[in-house]
Amino acid sequence: MHVVRTLATGGMETVVRRLVSALDPDQFQQTVCTLVPAPCKQPPGTICLGRSPGEAAFLVPQLTRLFRRERPDIVHSRNWATIETVAAAKLAGISGIVHSEHGRDLNTMGPQPWRRLTLRRISYACADRVFCVSRELREYYCQQLGMNPTSIDVIANGVDIGQFSPNPKARSERRASLGIRPRTIVVGTVGRLDPVKDHLTLLRAADATLKKGVDLRLVIVGDGPQRSVLENELKSRSDLGRRTFFTGEVSNVADWLNSFDIFVLPSLSEGMSNTLLEAMAVGVTPIATAVGGNIEVVEHGRSGMLVPAGDAEAICAFLVQLATADEHRRVLGRNARERVMTDFSFERTLKRYAEMYCDLMKARDVRHPIPGQTRTDSCARNCTSNDRVA
Repeated sequence: MHVVRTLATGGMETVVRRLVSALDPDQFQQTVCTLVPAPCKQPPGTICLGRSPGEAAFLVPQLTRLFRRERPDIVHSRNWATIETVAAAKLAGISGIVHSEHGRDLNTMGPQPWRRLTLRRISYACADRVFCVSRELREYYCQQLGMNPTSIDVIANGVDIGQFSPNPKARSERRASLGIRPRTIVVGTVGRLDPVKDHLTLLRAADATLKKGVDLRLVIVGDGPQRSVLENELKSRSDLGRRTFFTGEVSNVADWLNSFDIFVLPSLSEGMSNTLLEAMAVGVTPIATAVGGNIEVVEHGRSGMLVPAGDAEAICAFLVQLATADEHRRVLGRNARERVMTDFSFERTLKRYAEMYCDLMKARDVRHPIPGQTRTDSCARNCTSNDRVA
């Protein structure tokens, strides 16, 4: 059972959806539990606790009852919002408990309150497996909690390199729909419009690039609470405003990525950015801030460019350089795709998850049912039998 706050649009949510659809159903029976409802379609069998988005609640009793009723072999919680899952799973007698960290928001970038640190330490100690999606994120939490890095694993995100691949037809159709001239440079970004993504720095960089004479269009794919802030900012930058297009939330992200010449990820913090991996898989040259997992994905000068967070001037300098060097830009794009295909394919990520879940079950030969309950479906002691891990 995967436990997440919600399955609305987001990088971590995308990983969960992909796992649910891709893990071998002959080995794994999967259920998703969300704390709050999401407006988008949910995977079949999703359980929602029905909490309000802003509601503060003690979730351990409700989660414990759920786990005792559903009896999953493994419970996998993600991020701070679901940290109480670990305690609930312990109380419910769940055999395998996994917790993973997928990124930080503005509230978790600095030193954390002692209560939160204490709960994390206890939860990490009680979980059977803890991992982060990047080495930088692991180092952050180990430093915050005074833990040995060997106690936390790293499983990087991966991208479907078949779905996200160069597509000349999609490129020409998408650019034609916006009336973009052949020599115009399309600068794009993909992600939720949230303060931690720092789209305002991208607007400043794009505006400065225009003033240096570069013919560009800016495409912002995604939606979120910062949209009105960004639109108001563009009112004071009239030239850029006329050249900026907001797509809103879309389902055909690969098509939009194919329309870009340069992908910019200006985030203040990242775990392991799915959209960065997707852009690179399409063969678009990335400019990304040197934060989080970005520095583990982009090889500066070979498969993209890295810049300090919040540095509009550095982004502008690389936009100007890449806009006037077509062949160099194409080489970087090819190297970016090669980088993802070699080290960040979803097949590789999927294998790591499957191995972790199976290893966890192999270590749990002796099952401990809840008193008064009888289990007739003994879990596979290895993942080669016909039994399935739930």
